Amino acid sequence: MGREAETQVLAELAASAAAGAGRTALVSGEAGIGKTALLRSAAATAERLGMRVLYAAAQELEHQRPFTLMSACLGMDSDSADPARARAAEFLRDEARYGLPGATATAALPAVGAMLGLVEDMCAQGPLALVLDDLQWADPASVQALHRLMLSAQQLPLLIAAAWRPVPRAREVNLLSRTLAVGVITLLELESLTPSAVSALLADQCGGEPGPRLRRVAEGAAGNPLYLEELVAALHREEAIEVRAGTADVSVDCELPSLPGLITHRLAYLRDDVLHVLRVAAVLGSDCTVTRLAAVLEKPTHELLRIVAEVVAAGVLRDDGDRLVFRHDLIRRSLYDAVTGSAREMLHLRAAQALAHAATAPERVAEHLLQGAPEGGEFLTAWLVQSAARLTTRAPALALGLLRRALALGDPGDPRRELLHLHHAVAQLTRDVGEAEEGDRVALSSLRDPRLESTLRWITVQASFARGRPDRALDEARTACASPHVPTVDSVRFQAFGSICLLASGDLAQTGATAAAARRSAGELGDNPALAHALHVLAAKRFVEAPDDEALELARQASSLMPETMHPAQWLGGKLAMANCYADLDHCQDALRTLAAVRDAVEHTGGVFLPWYHLSCALLAFHAGDWDDALADVEAGLGSGKAFGMSRALHAVAALIAVHRDQTAVAEAHLTASDGASDSGTFAWFYEYLPLCASALIDEARNEPERAYRRLALAFDRGIGHLPGRLILGFLTPDLVRLALAGNDTANARRFADAARARSEISGAPHHVGDARRCQGLLLQDPDLLLDAARCYQEAPRPLNEARACTDAAELLARSGRLAEARAALDRALALHARLGADWDAARATTRLRAARTGRGGRTPPNAVRHGWNALTTTERLIADHVAKGQSNPKAAACMGISPRTVSTHVSNILRKLGMTSRVELAAEVIRRQNRDRPSGRSE
Repeated sequence: MGREAETQVLAELAASAAAGAGRTALVSGEAGIGKTALLRSAAATAERLGMRVLYAAAQELEHQRPFTLMSACLGMDSDSADPARARAAEFLRDEARYGLPGATATAALPAVGAMLGLVEDMCAQGPLALVLDDLQWADPASVQALHRLMLSAQQLPLLIAAAWRPVPRAREVNLLSRTLAVGVITLLELESLTPSAVSALLADQCGGEPGPRLRRVAEGAAGNPLYLEELVAALHREEAIEVRAGTADVSVDCELPSLPGLITHRLAYLRDDVLHVLRVAAVLGSDCTVTRLAAVLEKPTHELLRIVAEVVAAGVLRDDGDRLVFRHDLIRRSLYDAVTGSAREMLHLRAAQALAHAATAPERVAEHLLQGAPEGGEFLTAWLVQSAARLTTRAPALALGLLRRALALGDPGDPRRELLHLHHAVAQLTRDVGEAEEGDRVALSSLRDPRLESTLRWITVQASFARGRPDRALDEARTACASPHVPTVDSVRFQAFGSICLLASGDLAQTGATAAAARRSAGELGDNPALAHALHVLAAKRFVEAPDDEALELARQASSLMPETMHPAQWLGGKLAMANCYADLDHCQDALRTLAAVRDAVEHTGGVFLPWYHLSCALLAFHAGDWDDALADVEAGLGSGKAFGMSRALHAVAALIAVHRDQTAVAEAHLTASDGASDSGTFAWFYEYLPLCASALIDEARNEPERAYRRLALAFDRGIGHLPGRLILGFLTPDLVRLALAGNDTANARRFADAARARSEISGAPHHVGDARRCQGLLLQDPDLLLDAARCYQEAPRPLNEARACTDAAELLARSGRLAEARAALDRALALHARLGADWDAARATTRLRAARTGRGGRTPPNAVRHGWNALTTTERLIADHVAKGQSNPKAAACMGISPRTVSTHVSNILRKLGMTSRVELAAEVIRRQNRDRPSGRSE
């Protein structure tokens, strides 16, 4: 009552979502103002429209448990009979993240992706409504997932209706309404009921039009519906309402109590044993079932059933499937606050014990243990010894809190104490590598059990390396090797990892010696993990120094051993490194197969591997000339790259494409974002050449070639960070030769050309050979060498390089009077630039050839189509076909062997290019075109 306007808005949003254009509504207001009633009304409307409705309400106790609200709403459970839900639930508890440095920072991303995929799968089956209440208690991870869903809701037949209370205000929830663009969501702020609505509500509750005394008493409720309902219920209990001649009025003067007072009044009529049951239920919160209630109270279940039926009839609890839920959270809060502190702690402890005995998920047990009595220290320690590893993977913040508490409560002489220290160090490594490194050193300084030293030292090494300090990681690895308490096999593994640290530090000579020694020792011991490390480093070193088939073979040998390494993440690192090596040697299909093989594992594990995977895909697509595909992977990777130092490289790829497409402002924005990124991960150092290349290209776009040359030549000679420039910047030699010749620096041009020739002789990769021939062709002013280079690039394929070689050749051909050949070379270059959308390069090519008098000087270079059906790339058209078949993003991704995030980005780009807003519109357009193109007389 009194919410007709808001109800109508939600009904219209539901109708839009049911038709395929998703909508989001956020409802806010004080406790009892009618948010839940409005949400339930929206849910009923959605059901009438044929939508599937899923509902969940956040609980205060669950704030530290990641994804509690969203997993409850979506029914995500590893024991679910629905394979899609069970598969999505695996992302929340993937054990591959255990011990992965900094995994918490991006553990949410794979889980969010899984939730989006689950929602998209359900939307592919029919319109869906997600109804979420009490967001003020929601865990931050669920809010993050909800935010992502809201951003993509418009594309789906999806209604999101969520409500929260402004006090207490959750910072994450406020961001939902502040950061989303106008038009993406509808904000509904519920105010007090109007006087006419209050009268209508009183008439409905009291059986007659409200009289003057009843109106006066109701004024104190300030238009709050729950307050009014509790007031009327209290008056009925006191038999204080009289109805005469159609008018309901208060029979005696009475003062209006507070809302908590009214709730207490409602509960005062219940027996003491019933109240005790309700207080225990209030402590259990969302974990409250009859079975668990009986376990905590130590009562037979059949005795409780009678009491439960009584409180349900009294309107205090409602039966929600297998759970018992309070009719309103204010009632639960009132009962919870009525329990004294020590009694409450004891009830939480007993609840934890009951849940642990029932083999409940460890994070549910942990929530109660955090609130439990200090007397439970023995149970806490014993439970953590068994459950800390699983809890760390699922809810590291809860794990750290409990481990700290157990260490504070425990006996210093307890032999289990050092094991708790170990679990604490792993939990910190997962959450904050800086704290992990310092905490681990403290644990090592007081270590009594030598059996734990090796594991603790691994944590220190991994933390240092993840913080971008391979020098410190190397020192720690050497210390571990020298320790008499570290077993021989572990010592060899430390030695092998030390070679990785040396490689990251740029000491290639020492890297080779250390890795070779580790390889020999690992072979003698038959230890595959150490052998895999050593082979991986030897392969990486050779790729830096002399990329060839021998380096590939070393990488393949390492990869074959990786599944047996100490951590699944090491296998991912090896595979991603190998994919990049394949790409550098122009084994593009091998690179694609390798990336496809690790996609699922990357999506599950997250960490550094998620942005690294997307960066690898983006670079492969960039060199192949599939720039829209590259940008899709850049966007997908940027959502996960910041925490692990890949955002600089990802922004740089986008900047390179933007410059080539004559979008200098866009390129500068990406470069500014790249410069502002705080990338510290060691892996990121190997991609620092990308921001350098983007900066130099922007210099040229600004008509400052001398500055670009100085920047690149300096890096080539001095290196980038710890890495040798002339080895990792070999692909820049044609640009260096071109810029050197433009500045009359012939001596250095010859030096750069020699470097290119040396690399091509070792590798034989088509684009390496193309680089060498282009350098030589520029030096000798030989157009035939440049045309040979273009053919090498075509074989690779590297269309941008081919177009540039063709442009160089056309200019020299024109100057030597071979105009027909010059025009052909120019036409080839312009066609390639048009395919790429490289407007800047096309304009430069036209200007250069105008000066060389090819007869095409006045020609306008063809521009790539930016909008409409013809603007769609091959990948985008394939995805559009999958959408038309009713497939969700995850299913399309599985069919195409790419990431669901990349598919999602492509769908957004397709809709933007076509000027559409939903997948339904896209599907209709695809089907229309298919019917138009189908030969007449042919049926489906």
